[in-house]
Amino acid sequence: MIAWMLLLCLQEPGIASQYPGDDGITRDPRVLFAENFETGDLRSIGARWGDVGRPQNLALSDDVPPGSSGRRSLKVAFGGLYTHFRPADRVHARYSIKFGPLCGYTHHLPFLLADGEPTAWPKGFAGKKPAGDNFFGSALDAWGDWGAEKPPGKWILYSYWQDMKPDGRGDYWGNNFKTPQEPIERGRWITVEMMIKANSSPSAADGEQAFWVDGKRAAEFKGIRWRSSDALKLNSFWLLHDGHTEDLNQDAEHPHRVYDVWFDDLVIATDYIGPVQKAAASGK
Repeated sequence: MIAWMLLLCLQEPGIASQYPGDDGITRDPRVLFAENFETGDLRSIGARWGDVGRPQNLALSDDVPPGSSGRRSLKVAFGGLYTHFRPADRVHARYSIKFGPLCGYTHHLPFLLADGEPTAWPKGFAGKKPAGDNFFGSALDAWGDWGAEKPPGKWILYSYWQDMKPDGRGDYWGNNFKTPQEPIERGRWITVEMMIKANSSPSAADGEQAFWVDGKRAAEFKGIRWRSSDALKLNSFWLLHDGHTEDLNQDAEHPHRVYDVWFDDLVIATDYIGPVQKAAASGK
């Protein structure tokens, strides 16, 4: 049985506390991948990731989080970036995200994945129940509950794994892991972090996932049997903004919606990362 806990606690120290402004954070042996969009054009950024989805909808922006040591972020209208990293049994992904003041509902946001047959591009897995030795993962999504919540909604973990439950028709869409919370605030930068920890053995239901908002742990879920093989490890990250939300936008504000989302200061690591710590001299 999966158990969840709501944990709005004090900010935890993390890897980022040792690297003000994230300067030098890539040298930490716990860091698997990092991207702050400060070097190169979109073509070269895409090359170091490996795959770019709908590049015509991506743009570099000078809108950056307060306290960031950088000068650029990535603005995504629809699409994203995809990459692989060194496989691990526990992985954290931290990034800053901003929804525009008139942003509507999103369909999906970034995924942290374990892919037993990794390809250079993200494979379609919607509606499919994964095999325990081949695939599992979650997105930290903004969920509008079919228009019941103010857009873009509230944070959820949207998960695919071997023991997931089908919907009423027997289809396997991602299962939602929800907690009580206030709606996501539009028009400001928010630092979020998600974590997945694989189960310790094929038969053990001791896997976990959790997420943090602005350095405070918002919720954790335990008792998950993510995989049936120890060889399957977390190894992929999809920095995604899927804007196909026609079915989620039946409300009075719909004609005025925009769907731009900004991302910055991504770090993927094996331990808790925490928000970017302001550098003594940011140069800004």
